[in-house]
Amino acid sequence: MINSLPVNFDECSLSNDLWPYFIEKIGFIKANLAVRQSLDLQRMQGSNSTVPVLILETCGTALVSSNSVKSYIGLSYLDQGMVLIFSSKLKAIQLLRDNY
Repeated sequence: MINSLPVNFDECSLSNDLWPYFIEKIGFIKANLAVRQSLDLQRMQGSNSTVPVLILETCGTALVSSNSVKSYIGLSYLDQGMVLIFSSKLKAIQLLRDNY
């Protein structure tokens, strides 16, 4: 991984509403496609030390350090198939687990 997304998790709140908001905004099919693209980025360019991030406002995707996510959220382990949804506008994050 060459570049990473600078996210200050201290400024973000944990949310359970970002995924439903995202689906409402762009539709279920497109939201699922965006998650798939984030997971594809993780598979192609990520490592065990990264987590894919889906940026809500742009549908863009990036990779962040899994240690940052683990320490902020309080999880000791992040599974494969997990995606962090991030909203810079709402200053919120939500962790999703792919159930496919």
